[in-house]
Amino acid sequence: MEDILLVHRKSSKNFAESLQDAAVWKTCLRQILFCREDDVNSMLDVLESDDQILRGEKAFSLLLEILCGLHSPIVGETEVFGQFRNFIEARKAAGDTLFSDNQKWLKFIMAEVKRTRAEHLVGIGSQSYGSLLRRYSKDMDSVTLCGSGQLAQEILPWLAHKKSVQVLCRECTKMSSFAEKYDNLNIVNYNEAYVHGEAMVIAAPLSDARILELISKQDTRPHVIYDLRGEENNLPALIAKQFPHVTVMTLQQFFAEIEETKKDRQTKIEQIRKFLFEKALAFAQRTELRPLGWDDICA
Repeated sequence: MEDILLVHRKSSKNFAESLQDAAVWKTCLRQILFCREDDVNSMLDVLESDDQILRGEKAFSLLLEILCGLHSPIVGETEVFGQFRNFIEARKAAGDTLFSDNQKWLKFIMAEVKRTRAEHLVGIGSQSYGSLLRRYSKDMDSVTLCGSGQLAQEILPWLAHKKSVQVLCRECTKMSSFAEKYDNLNIVNYNEAYVHGEAMVIAAPLSDARILELISKQDTRPHVIYDLRGEENNLPALIAKQFPHVTVMTLQQFFAEIEETKKDRQTKIEQIRKFLFEKALAFAQRTELRPLGWDDICA
C-alpha cells in the first residue's frame, strides 16, 4: 500500500530550515509536507505542536478537499489545483520518486479531483451580483447595463458572452478598456440612449424617473429589470403601474438569494466532503492481487 504521509501546517510559517529541501507545497493559507512513513520519525523534533500528521484516507481526503477548492475563500476555485500541478512537475524535475508517474496515490488524487470538479462542483463557486445576473439572464441574447462605476465594471465581464451588451453611462471613457476587449459592446451616453436589452441592469444611482424615461425610449420593453441601487425607491410599484409586463428584481431580493445560496452551498460542500472521504477510504483500503508480482518489480 502507498507509503505516504502528509504533515499539514495551516499557516504560512515555513517549516524548519532542515526541511527546506523536502517536498513542501505552499499556498497562501497552508503548507503541506509530503514524505514517507520512514522519514517522519527524523522530523518530529522540528515539527510544531499544531502540525497535523495525516496518513491513509485522512491524508487523501484532506488533499482532495483542498485541491477541489473546498477550503478556499472562493469555494470551488481552480487556482490551487493549478499550483499543485506545478508543484508536482517541480518535484519530478528534482527526481523525487514520491511524485513519479507510476505513483498510484498521485494518479488517484489527480483523477478524482478532475472527476469531482466536473460532476459535483459546477455552479458552486462564490455567488456575486455578476454570477447571479449571468444565471438569471442565461436565455437572453441582449442586456443593457446602466453605469460605469466599480459595480458596473465588476458585473460587465459576467455578461460579456451575450450577443449584444449595451452600456449606458455618463462617462463613456470609463468603459473604453472594455470596448477594446469586447466586440459585442455598445457604449452610449444616457442622453443619446435607446434601450434595446431584453434585461436591464441598474448599477448606478439613477432616479426612478430617469429609469422610467430610459425604458420609455423603446418600443419593446425589457422583460426584466435588475435594480442594484442601495437607496430606497418606488420602482417596483411604478413599473407595475406603467409597464405591467416588466418584472423588477430589487437589491433586497438579491441579498435574500445570496443568503439562501450560501445555505444550499454549505449543505452541498458537506456532501462533497463525505463523498471524497468515502473515495479516499476505498482507495486506502483497497486490495490488490499480484499473483506474479509484476507490479512490485516494475514499480
